[in-house]
Amino acid sequence: MALYNRESRLSEAIMSHPSLIPVVNRLGIRLGVGDGNIGEVCSGCGIDSDFFLSVINTFLDEEYFPANASGTFSIAKTVDYLRKTNNFYLMVQLPNIDRHFASLIERSGVDNNIELLRKFYQDMRSQLTECLRHDEEVLFPALVDGVSGKIEFTSGYYEVEEKLHDLLYFFVEHLTGKYDLNLCTAVVTAVFSLEKDICQNNRIRNRILLPIIESLQTS
Repeated sequence: MALYNRESRLSEAIMSHPSLIPVVNRLGIRLGVGDGNIGEVCSGCGIDSDFFLSVINTFLDEEYFPANASGTFSIAKTVDYLRKTNNFYLMVQLPNIDRHFASLIERSGVDNNIELLRKFYQDMRSQLTECLRHDEEVLFPALVDGVSGKIEFTSGYYEVEEKLHDLLYFFVEHLTGKYDLNLCTAVVTAVFSLEKDICQNNRIRNRILLPIIESLQTS
């Protein structure tokens, strides 16, 4: 059962789930949504409320599956959302973690294992960047062009999700030595935010994008 529908107040949904803020931004809605319901806000912004609801419900609810994804959602809308998501990773979240990690190392000395943790992060970052490149150069053009043959759907995002979880585990259980507590907390918080976003967007890829790809391959 969906968490939200057209009659739900968007402001209440965002207040209950702050992780929706970048999601609604990607869908074309900025903060300052007023007290209107989702149907009203989407209509005022020229946004398809069915697509909006399917994205946010899939993003939030592990048990939610959008009905007839391949027949309901356009390739253009799905690619646009995922492209904005990827840009958010590349332009906002990864640079944010980079800055926090650099400051943490600079202010914590050498009596710790933080540099090893950053090396693990940098390896994960390279894999995520390759996933983003694959989307932009291979997957998205194939979808936009309506290619009906084999479309390469990378599994790399699921591996990135696992590595982010491992990185958080390393911080929680295996961090040693002296370090700046505030900056360490900033790194962990930023990594957790990225891990949660990628986890939730992997559901969107699996439950909305994958049915679209399968429908193209069988058409």
